[in-house]
Amino acid sequence: MKKIFKLALILGAALSIAACGGNAKQADNPKNGGNAKNKSTATSWVPKKDIEFVIPFGAGGGNDVMVRKLIEIIKKENLCPVNIVPVNKKGGSGVVGYTYLKSKGANNEYTLSSTSASFYTQPIVGNSPFKVNEQNFAFVAHMVKDPVMVAAYPGRGFKTMKDVVDYAKAHPDELTWGGVGNVSDDAIIMYMLCDVAGIKIKYVPYDDGGLLQAANIGGHIDLSVPSIAEGTELMKTGKLTPIAACADARFKEFPDIPTTIEAGYQINHQQSRGIIMNPGVSKEVREYYSGLFKKVSETKEWKEFTEKNGMTPAYMSYDQYTKFALDTYADYEKYLKLVKKTGK
Repeated sequence: MKKIFKLALILGAALSIAACGGNAKQADNPKNGGNAKNKSTATSWVPKKDIEFVIPFGAGGGNDVMVRKLIEIIKKENLCPVNIVPVNKKGGSGVVGYTYLKSKGANNEYTLSSTSASFYTQPIVGNSPFKVNEQNFAFVAHMVKDPVMVAAYPGRGFKTMKDVVDYAKAHPDELTWGGVGNVSDDAIIMYMLCDVAGIKIKYVPYDDGGLLQAANIGGHIDLSVPSIAEGTELMKTGKLTPIAACADARFKEFPDIPTTIEAGYQINHQQSRGIIMNPGVSKEVREYYSGLFKKVSETKEWKEFTEKNGMTPAYMSYDQYTKFALDTYADYEKYLKLVKKTGK
């Protein structure tokens, strides 16, 4: 009897081990909804069909390049059990794309979209019905910030933020600050500086960055805020003078130039790029996607991509990104009112 009992125990244990081994293989198989290489994204939900990633801008722009790099890394590293398909829906500075996203309906688990500055500005200026809140969007993950450098026309002789502020206080409305468009981050940064420093500077809008930098180099305007990607050569060759990094940390290309906060001005506003969905999706869905993009943010390829393009890696999980997005929208509302007030 004892021998029979022991034999039963051995057989039971062997069957249990075999079952566990079979489940483990099935769980690791992406075709079975497994978590592939990315065990950090394991949740009670995994995608079972292809995912559509809406890019609310045209091909070749900064947003498009970022999204396609995300998808490329996910595929290369086998981080997702299904395909992620990029779809460009350009028009209306992002409004066409967000309208398309909304047409997919609440609770849609298989449509993502990217964000940029216009995600915040367009509803504030009345060009989009989709205010940035949790009733309209579910926030998934924040990926990067696009920092800029406050730069001056060399003929002005400015070297520091204090030089600029002191001159502006002594000569109200004399200095000119150029930017792309009327309600861009370029304008926001200028109005933030005017607000915190108690000064007046004239804002001059341009249609594109090339015209803007040509104007600054030629002395037609006094100040601008080029990104590192577009401004490094101009500042290295002395065609523009770097004043302060509007960033979380000093740029490695200009280690001796302080940040705006180090210079005493709380204006380190930067363009934010993140990922959103329609509202109504479960916590498990957002956890899955949030974990997926966290894994991307930790890859060597992503870090090299952001460095090459002058971006600041700034991954935030879905809960962190939600708070950040709502706070950012409030900042845009505050400073765009200053733009409207001046009639610019």
